[in-house]
Amino acid sequence: MNNKIKIVFLIIFAQFLSGCTSIGSYIISNPDVYLSEAEFIKAKPEEIGFTKHEFCSHISKECIQYLTAPPYLSENFPVGSSVYYNLHAVGNGVENTISHTMTPDTFNRLKGTALLLHGYGGKKEVMIATAIYFRALGMKVIIPDLFGHGESIEKFAFGSKEHWVLSQLLSQLANKKGEKELTLVVGHSMGTLAASNLLSSEYVDAAILLAPMMRFDLAAKEYLPNKAPKLNSLFSDSVDDIVTQTMNEASVTLEETDLLLKLIESSKPALLINSNVDSISPPSYFSSINNKQLTKLIFENRAHSSLMVFSQNDASKIEKWLFSL
Repeated sequence: MNNKIKIVFLIIFAQFLSGCTSIGSYIISNPDVYLSEAEFIKAKPEEIGFTKHEFCSHISKECIQYLTAPPYLSENFPVGSSVYYNLHAVGNGVENTISHTMTPDTFNRLKGTALLLHGYGGKKEVMIATAIYFRALGMKVIIPDLFGHGESIEKFAFGSKEHWVLSQLLSQLANKKGEKELTLVVGHSMGTLAASNLLSSEYVDAAILLAPMMRFDLAAKEYLPNKAPKLNSLFSDSVDDIVTQTMNEASVTLEETDLLLKLIESSKPALLINSNVDSISPPSYFSSINNKQLTKLIFENRAHSSLMVFSQNDASKIEKWLFSL
């Protein structure tokens, strides 16, 4: 049963029930089933150098499913070859095609590990295009499923609980061989919440936050009209109640989903990237943050999902920040 059929079924079902809030809460807490994001790269991960693993915390017993891949090595590429992506994204009333080609002579300019975190309704596979860029830079990549997404067996937690087990995972995988090796966390949308939480980890040096999420109650009111207009028409009058119930069931508070509180206090470098037309992650929401550790970039006329990937011009701006760390 595809997502559209599932949503139509739930809408019809909801019309016969008084529990609109409960149904809305169920949909929100199962985003990969009803509100899933499209994958940019259609190739199977194992076909392009990724391997699948599972890590379980010896402390909390929570488990993370993840993909990992090594950096590209120029000696493995024949003369004239390259790695690239050419991706199409729609949202915010705009369409974007983002392309970037990287040749072997540009590989291995940065050493370290990049942990890549997908957004709400995504899964680890949607970040493979982002991983292509960081592998070309010279970094090992790790891409986990957030709780309640993809192959995760854990309860959906708004991206607010994963940092404990991810920090333990990094302690094992991000073994630095020298001071010049960087451990970077890159999050998109809801993944920026987990990324910002990881800035407190001793195993993380810096973060890149792509289209970062507003506090969830505010984000939900912008997300639903863009992502699922039919659902929004059904639940628009009950969004606050739905969010409250979903958060209570997940044992998560609104404050735990508020990036502003986390970024104001951060003592590590973070790069914040917004689009001027993105209502889900408007630059104005983050304008009050004056932390000197935070650098802000605005990419013009970009759909929310398109900020997962970078054009050559985007990459030059990101690299200016990266190489200054």
